[in-house]
Amino acid sequence: MNRTKSKAYNSVSEFLNPKIPPEIEDDILGAFANYSIESDMTAQDLPEYFKELQMPTEMTKLVQPQDLCIEGTKVVDFDKLLKTTFHLLIFMNNAEIIDTQWLMLVQGCGRDTQFPQVTLRNHVLSIKDLQKIANSINVDGGHLIDMMSCATQGKRVYITWMDFAYLLGKLGHLVF
Repeated sequence: MNRTKSKAYNSVSEFLNPKIPPEIEDDILGAFANYSIESDMTAQDLPEYFKELQMPTEMTKLVQPQDLCIEGTKVVDFDKLLKTTFHLLIFMNNAEIIDTQWLMLVQGCGRDTQFPQVTLRNHVLSIKDLQKIANSINVDGGHLIDMMSCATQGKRVYITWMDFAYLLGKLGHLVF
């Protein structure tokens, strides 16, 4: 999967519903077909699927398998898989940008010194961590709480590297 041109996403909807280049969609469909010819692809197949597409485990392990499945089942939803795989490609191409900005947040709340054994992408930031950051830069903590709610779609009271990557994509900071 090679990158032919860069594209900045200028709106939330452009990022959330991207126009996937045909050659990338073909690669994704080909890998999906290998797991769905004889039976439905399941969450259990995801690690091998990502491996077949030569996607780094350090990135794909951050994907929650249930987020790719048809609700209430372990069967993978192709549309969700297609979008998520494409977003992972965007995150891979923008990893340095995401890591740099995530590191600022991790350092800003002190988690890097509090938990030095945790790798950068495995840190999670709680509401308390975001409030520490807000206090240190003299900003109303409510905005950072709103950021967390937007990043996690209100599902969790903490934010992960992957949530933050999606947030940067929604804000138009990532290119492909």
